[in-house]
Order: sequence, then structure tokens, then C-alpha cells
Amino acid sequence: MAVDDKVVIGQTHGTDDPESVLIGYLMGVEALRKGKQVVMWLTKDGVYLAVPGYAATVEVPDAPSVETLHKEFIESGGRFFACPVCIKTHHLEGTELVDGAEVKGAPWVYEFTEGGALTFTY
Repeated sequence: MAVDDKVVIGQTHGTDDPESVLIGYLMGVEALRKGKQVVMWLTKDGVYLAVPGYAATVEVPDAPSVETLHKEFIESGGRFFACPVCIKTHHLEGTELVDGAEVKGAPWVYEFTEGGALTFTY
């Protein structure tokens, strides 16, 4: 597998910075359309994106729908690794997560990126 066949989108935002969320999804969805393996590494407020229904609350006027991009990301095989420390500090332990989302820490990100990966952070 080539180094650029794997993509990590580091997402640290939620409704606090909707444009960062939008750009992260645009990059992730485009990578999936190109046949890449994509993990969105959710930290800080980004962990809320793993909660069902949350993506619908993130809106950027006159831009593509974050909710629609979120659905395409999931349906196209995009995965979410939600930081376990951030899940705990945001009081989300035991919360149901969207399809493709798992509570996985840094060791899993390193395992996914073994051999190389493109990375983007928002």
C-alpha cells in the first residue's frame, strides 16, 4: 500500500468552529471518493462528532451541509477514532456512537499510520 493510501484527519472542533469541521469533512470525503482509507481522529470538542445527531448541529451558512458530508463519510467507509481521554473529559463515556466510530487512543492512530499516511488537522 502506498503511503498516500491512508489519510488521517485530525479534528479538534465541533460547533465552536464549524468551518474547521466542514473543511475536515470535505477533505475526508474527497479522500474516500479517491479510494483512500480514512480515519478522523477526534480530540477535544471533535469527539462530539461521534455522537449521533451532533453533525446536524454544525452549520456553515452558504456551504455544503456538514450533516450530508458526515453521512457520506460514514457510508463510504470513513472511520472515527475518538480519543478516550477526551471522551472522558467531555463526559461521553457509555454514550452511543455513530457507525464507524470507536473509542481508540494514540496507539491505534500509530498502528493505522504505520508505513505512512497523509495527515491533515483542523
